[in-house]
Amino acid sequence: MRYEIPLEQGAYQRMTVTLSERVITLRLRWLHQYGFYAIDILEGGDPITLGRGLHPGINLLAGLNTGLGTLMLEGRQPTLDNLGRRNRLIYEEPADD
Repeated sequence: MRYEIPLEQGAYQRMTVTLSERVITLRLRWLHQYGFYAIDILEGGDPITLGRGLHPGINLLAGLNTGLGTLMLEGRQPTLDNLGRRNRLIYEEPADD
């Protein structure tokens, strides 16, 4: 199953989502110096990954052995002006084995 995680414009956002029946916190922050968003992904307050660049076509969960599936931005490179408008954060559950 695939679904979209809503994004809003702004330099910082924090949201709690349920991915594969696990409660996950996502923190996005705009890095003014570098001109892109970084994302932290946490579970129960413990980091799964911190500071990954939020770029289109990159699986944010790749190489982490979480069993969570795929979390990927689709669309244009996010900016302060287009986050959640010209791109979408998509979660896809892991395939059943």
